Amino acid sequence: MKKQIFLLVFAFTGLHLFSQDDQLVHHKLFVRIDPAMSEISVTDTLSLTGIRIRAFSLNAALTPESKTPKARLKKVEGPVKATDVGMDRDNTAEESDVKLVKWEITGKAKTVVIAYSGKIETKKEDKQAEYQRGFTQYSGVINEKGTYLAGSTWWVPAFDDNLMTFSLTTVLPKGWKNVSQGIRTQEKTTGDKHLDTWYCDKPQEEAFLIAAPFTEYSYDMSSGVKAMAFLRTPDEALANKYLEATEQYMEMYQSMLGAYPYGKFALVENFWETGYGMPSFTLLGEKIIRFPFILHSSYPHELLHNWWGNSVYVDFSTGNWCEGITVFMADHLIKEQRGEGEEYRRSTLQKFTNLVSPENDFPLNKFLSRYDGPSEAIGYGKAMMMWQMLRRKLGDKIFLKGARRFYEKNKFKVAGFDDIRKAMEEVSGNSLKAFFDQWVNRTRAPEIAIKDIKNDRYNNNYRIFITLQQKQPEDVFTVDVPIHVATTKGIETFVFNMNKKEQSYQIFLKDRPVKLAVDPQYDVFRILDPNEVPPALSKIWGSKDNIIVLPAHAGKEEMAMYKTFAEKWKKNDNDNFTIVSDKDLDALPKDKTAWILGFENKFSGEINTQLSGYHAGFNTDSVWLGKEKTVKKGNGFVFTVFDKHDATRQMVFIAFDNPRAITGLVTKLPHYGKYSYLAFSGDEPTNIIKGLWPVLHSPMVKVFDDKFANANMVIKRAPLATLKPVFSENRMMATIKY
Repeated sequence: MKKQIFLLVFAFTGLHLFSQDDQLVHHKLFVRIDPAMSEISVTDTLSLTGIRIRAFSLNAALTPESKTPKARLKKVEGPVKATDVGMDRDNTAEESDVKLVKWEITGKAKTVVIAYSGKIETKKEDKQAEYQRGFTQYSGVINEKGTYLAGSTWWVPAFDDNLMTFSLTTVLPKGWKNVSQGIRTQEKTTGDKHLDTWYCDKPQEEAFLIAAPFTEYSYDMSSGVKAMAFLRTPDEALANKYLEATEQYMEMYQSMLGAYPYGKFALVENFWETGYGMPSFTLLGEKIIRFPFILHSSYPHELLHNWWGNSVYVDFSTGNWCEGITVFMADHLIKEQRGEGEEYRRSTLQKFTNLVSPENDFPLNKFLSRYDGPSEAIGYGKAMMMWQMLRRKLGDKIFLKGARRFYEKNKFKVAGFDDIRKAMEEVSGNSLKAFFDQWVNRTRAPEIAIKDIKNDRYNNNYRIFITLQQKQPEDVFTVDVPIHVATTKGIETFVFNMNKKEQSYQIFLKDRPVKLAVDPQYDVFRILDPNEVPPALSKIWGSKDNIIVLPAHAGKEEMAMYKTFAEKWKKNDNDNFTIVSDKDLDALPKDKTAWILGFENKFSGEINTQLSGYHAGFNTDSVWLGKEKTVKKGNGFVFTVFDKHDATRQMVFIAFDNPRAITGLVTKLPHYGKYSYLAFSGDEPTNIIKGLWPVLHSPMVKVFDDKFANANMVIKRAPLATLKPVFSENRMMATIKY
């Protein structure tokens, strides 16, 4: 199955809805690829022992014939539009450009040889309009740049309700290499042809064939697993960085979850920008692999998918569980290791608060794949927070023991949320049915608030009375609410179970309390109060009704520049946008999200007034953010602030003076949703400043002594696992094969 990393998100009706007792189909594939003609020729020797239904689906561009005398092929259905195969289920049948024909194998032969050939010419699908993290996708392609064949191509006979094992021998032009699942058992060049054979004896949902003129790098890790890199442009230094990261994260995840399920893990450079995770390799675009942050963010995410999703498969009928737990054990864990776990969880909760409404919410048991901001906030964000809550409930040791148990019992099987619950119950001895039912099957989230709080002295102790309430209109949630109290001697922590809409608690202390905070480390999945977090661009991106205000007093060229930006943004966004001039408004409307463009805008003063509360602002030639000052000329700036009339709404201010930066701003800004302010420079443009405004008046904090108003309420906690250096200059680096 392919998983798509968060940069390029990454659908089908039930092709692979497996039962655990299904028999395997083994394919012995011999494939010739002609990149110049976009042609493929396949001979497939099928082992069908025990297969109940001897029917398969195949791309309609490939007409099979039987080479086995006692077996005939009978067309029974098609052509019909296909749907995507594998993990992410991105395409519906209406979107797919592939058509299928269903064939039945008559006769009783247990081994059947079939042959087929044809052209794989599929259209490129641009998801930009549908999702702010837009990406480009092929269902399959063969051309002179490279070959990408997957389950979505339907290039291998697909038997309903059956997993597969396979060997794959590929004949390619000299200088080309093939990558697939499993291990390579043959590699040789003969004349003007190159042959590779890959063998995968682990049950799979689909077979991949990735080919291009690669330079290969490899390294034999101490675990016995081979780390590999296939680059379209030779780059030994880059390859060694990925090989080192492979071993480093491999050792961490094996210590957490158990043995890696395959014989290799490979970085494969793609010829268009992708972020796919397949069993035993990841397919990343040439720009993506050179982003420095990918090595310690998205890359380990894809490695971890070999445990979650690419060996323990997902029962989509009960919801896609694997994305959330992969985010939790990769993206969140890495932030936690850097001391940024609280910020990551706060950003996750803020995204859900900003983007998910009763109208677009759905339970985790209905999540299949992300297709827009709200679906990501649910399937990735809510699910990640669910695992954080379970971890806090059980403790790190028991939680990891349960994850290992789940992996051991379900490797190369289809599993669901209920299987995770059973594993966690086995190791903890606790019933978790209510917990899973609430977070998997319900929509929405609790909205926790402090209704009342007071403190006094009692029998030489200090006492705090606190009443919490759940403000959401939906039924009450059962949650464990952490409360931290700073005293004159340090911080004390408490956890209270809340199962009523309004509940009171008493806290007894030996030392004088100076400050209290409810859930200060954002461990509870909940709706955030607007004043609990800084304004962020994700709130703007989530607005469905917007007004873009152009600066009438700007020069003619500047006015044209801002108008072009506004029109381009409107064209690329699905939401409702009205574009007006500031001269046509006496005041900003209260029912729309305002986009104020240009320092010359008559409403820019309202923005500047609000910025002063964050020790920021602008004058005729400069912008300052605290002590940092930046000149206006040649740079672009983006600020978001609260609407002065309504703290639940925000406004955004955008100003720049380089018309060549417009395309880059329209493309890049959606990726910066977590930030309050940004600065860009150049034509591309390049981000030079980014950050969040401080939280000034959180309603979840009560200060008893003003001298301690700035007291830190965060308790330092160990990450779920630690990353250890495993690579050294004294050890052998990459082996290069051209």
